[in-house]
Amino acid sequence: MSDSQTIARVNRIVAVMKEITLLLTCLVYCSYIGPIRANLPKVCFANSSCVLGRYMSGYESYSFEAFLGIPYAKPPIDDLRFSNPEEAELWDGTLSARYPKPDCIQRDYINVLKPISGSEDCLYLNIYRPLHKAGGELPVMFYIHGGGFFSGSPSPSSVGPQYFMDTSDVILVVPAYRLGPFGFLSTNDEEMTGNYGLKDQRLALQWVQKYISAFGGDPDRVTIFGHSAGAAAVHLHLMNNNDEGLFSNAIMMSGAANSPFALPLNDPRDQVVQLAKAAGVREAEYLSSAGLVHALRSIKPKTLLRAIDDLKIWAEQPLAIFRPNLEDKCWNDAFLTKNPREPYIPFGTDNDISWIVGNAPAKGEGLPMALRLTTNKKLRKEFNNEFSKRLSIMLDLPLACDKEDVIESLVTKYMDGKRELNDETLDGFLELLGDAYFVYPTYRLLKYNGDSNRTDFRGIINFDYRGPYSYSKIFTNSLKDYGTAHVDDSLFLFKGPQGVSYGYLKKSREAALVRRYVRLFQSFAENGDSDEFADIAECNEINFPKCESLSIAKKEEPFESGIPWNIERMAFWEYLYEICRF
Repeated sequence: MSDSQTIARVNRIVAVMKEITLLLTCLVYCSYIGPIRANLPKVCFANSSCVLGRYMSGYESYSFEAFLGIPYAKPPIDDLRFSNPEEAELWDGTLSARYPKPDCIQRDYINVLKPISGSEDCLYLNIYRPLHKAGGELPVMFYIHGGGFFSGSPSPSSVGPQYFMDTSDVILVVPAYRLGPFGFLSTNDEEMTGNYGLKDQRLALQWVQKYISAFGGDPDRVTIFGHSAGAAAVHLHLMNNNDEGLFSNAIMMSGAANSPFALPLNDPRDQVVQLAKAAGVREAEYLSSAGLVHALRSIKPKTLLRAIDDLKIWAEQPLAIFRPNLEDKCWNDAFLTKNPREPYIPFGTDNDISWIVGNAPAKGEGLPMALRLTTNKKLRKEFNNEFSKRLSIMLDLPLACDKEDVIESLVTKYMDGKRELNDETLDGFLELLGDAYFVYPTYRLLKYNGDSNRTDFRGIINFDYRGPYSYSKIFTNSLKDYGTAHVDDSLFLFKGPQGVSYGYLKKSREAALVRRYVRLFQSFAENGDSDEFADIAECNEINFPKCESLSIAKKEEPFESGIPWNIERMAFWEYLYEICRF
């Protein structure tokens, strides 16, 4: 036999062996998962109400259980549009919960590929649980998605639960909540109180308290967490005293209730009139609040969403038009009665909450606020033609500001004194926006809650790990590398949206970071703390603002300690807040 024949024979043997190995692997897998898949997972609660779920494939584990589209509130349509949510009626028998429901209807100014999508009938939640519990009830993680209060999705195609399910130690709940005008319009009286999206979240938390034990979850260990607007919502729930004991821990990443995009409008009723006129309501300015609500309930939802364009002053700016609003304590089911401009978190009650905050670097945090300005030359030219005016719009500077002086100070501090956005000044411009909208609000949150007697604050996360995928692709409509972007850390907690994240190789450093980062969140949900903060000094009124954070970076040892902000710049923002009365 020749050498070539020998080699060919060896190759055939190797190929056959590989096929046999693959077949055996499949047989082992099928013998394990087959009996499980034969009977879909079913959970019953409140006596006769049951849901039939499905199995989903894990990242490193074989499978987990998913219950998708469980109704927690009545559909907010017709007379329930612009009304406080009402608890969904239970049902007799078994409800299919195998597929997700549509997202809440939205006009998305961030993702140019899907400007209008979703449904008004959207108040459902998704529950995920591992196949094998270690015994006893598992801690519950309740995730509030971001999206500026005008967009976002709880769907497993956007908030993939696979990484958390690999721990086998947590129940994950992801609710939908009303967005944009449907979630946050207010006539500033009881006709249309607003904050409906936040009240949806609260009702979903109440639902969890009632029924999560049927899914194996512990209602006494519920951690609320979120990114961006989801983090701002978490902060608002914290400010709301948690008198009902709806949650025990909280995590806020890249967002706070005192972030400018989340601060209440001075005159929310004026916004209602503007939107009504843009949607075709005649003489809207002369209607009573009741008349406005009646008129807006009769308008098709997509017509309302298209009318939002008339509320934009320039391009997509201001980006976040619809926001939480202050309510009178006497209003029915009022949610927000404390001004988040003073972001105190109550403590000293029976419901002390352990909490964590975090950010990406300022430059990356600025990307969603700048959006296509980063890459679109036409938009840059328009911006530069009226630089001060348009930067003032983007920053939502208060009327009390001497805007020209403030703009001059900002340009000097961040852009080398140049009133022009170009490739040389872009990084400083993004850092300006990131500090204004995300980093300084986090700093201010900690300053307001830095009492050394507090025992509930657990730490700061400074996440600066740019992996192979990034949300900058959506924010900038380009593939350019801007470093770690706003909410990029979520891609190490969840399998992200299609087109953004495609999963990590199992033996990659990113997969190792996923395991460690998810475990930090899971252990915090279980114990109200994490070993990752063990060697980092407590942040309190004595060492603030020089307290340390848990810094996560692309290094051989990704977890280390560091200072989370530029202290000089934070002092500069302190000064601006004093003279402008933000």
